Amino acid sequence: MLGERFPSFLLVVLAVGLCLACTARAETLPPPPARYFNDYAGVVDGGTANRLNAELEQFERDSSDQILVAVFRRMESRSSVEDYTVRVAQSWKVGQKGRNNGAVLFVFLQEHQVYIQVGYGLEPVLPDALCFQIIEREIKPRFRANDFGGGLRAGVHAMMAATRGEYHGTGRTINQTNHRAGRSGSSLFPVLMFFVFILAAGALSRRRVRTFGRHRTPWGGGFGPGSFGGGFGGFGGGSSGSGGGFSGGGGSFGGGGAGGKW
Repeated sequence: MLGERFPSFLLVVLAVGLCLACTARAETLPPPPARYFNDYAGVVDGGTANRLNAELEQFERDSSDQILVAVFRRMESRSSVEDYTVRVAQSWKVGQKGRNNGAVLFVFLQEHQVYIQVGYGLEPVLPDALCFQIIEREIKPRFRANDFGGGLRAGVHAMMAATRGEYHGTGRTINQTNHRAGRSGSSLFPVLMFFVFILAAGALSRRRVRTFGRHRTPWGGGFGPGSFGGGFGGFGGGSSGSGGGFSGGGGSFGGGGAGGKW
């Protein structure tokens, strides 16, 4: 009897394992974006997309809050939109560590689904009820009229208005702060190389003195004080990037927000 049941049990285990494998393979978390406004579906004109991206970048400078927009053709997951979007927002680390002041407006065209994920730090000023109102009053009516640019602009402005003043910015984005820290570290390298060269030149000069001291003066050739003049004027230059664009700061999400379909 046991022998007859075991193959059936094994088939059930294999079937469950196959379903789990298919589900895992079907889900794909998109990599962190380099911009604040990300239209992966191409439904917003370039001018509107660039203006909203610039507004959101400046908003981070002013407030330290990070608000992102991500428009996808479809949701690459079999899980619920709430679960999927919170995992994406968490993997992108939107918002600053400790403040958790990030929010992401997700749009999935094929599913006609909108969802606003809110980080822990912004939940008091951007609660679930307000997210629902923004979607119902600002976004959905415009989406139903195929005005995706207008709906996203209205939604972004409503989110910015709700969160403005909760935190204060430093005048720089996280990306710019990281870029500046990287530059300050790399700028020490030429200085260190300068001193290494000085020490090496001094050691070589002393060696020449010991070898040829009876036949010529220490600075009679090759290496001497005069040969160093004007040779190190190139340290002050170098190109520097603007440090613009989005970079996550380690923010956390716990499922705050709301969604809807148009």
